[in-house]
Amino acid sequence: MKRFLTLCLLVFAVLFFLCGCGCDSGENAGMVFVNGSNTTIAAVTVEFEDQGSGVRHADSSPLKRGESFGFEMGEYPALVVAYEDAELLKEVGRVTVREAPPKGERWYVTARDGSAGLVLTVDINWPEGV
Repeated sequence: MKRFLTLCLLVFAVLFFLCGCGCDSGENAGMVFVNGSNTTIAAVTVEFEDQGSGVRHADSSPLKRGESFGFEMGEYPALVVAYEDAELLKEVGRVTVREAPPKGERWYVTARDGSAGLVLTVDINWPEGV
């Protein structure tokens, strides 16, 4: 319960103070969130063991298919959560990344449409078809 409340407070704080997307579209990021779905994704948070961050577009528009947000790497494991509605914290998908990527690589967390809703996958390669 304490972790959930901490995450909620973090999400609220980050979403109110951020006005752009993460770390220059992922060029220098240790983790990149890629929308490969048709699901409305308004915001994304990543909670590492030692830090957390969240992003959304400055105009609150949803992340379009093929768009990405970059995150600076922290201490793993990391919890990645995608939200359909940032103000109501309506979660549409989550995945835990248990370990750091291989040296010189980064994780690509990709949102894909699945039969039961949004599916988040993790790989060291940019997702095909996005």
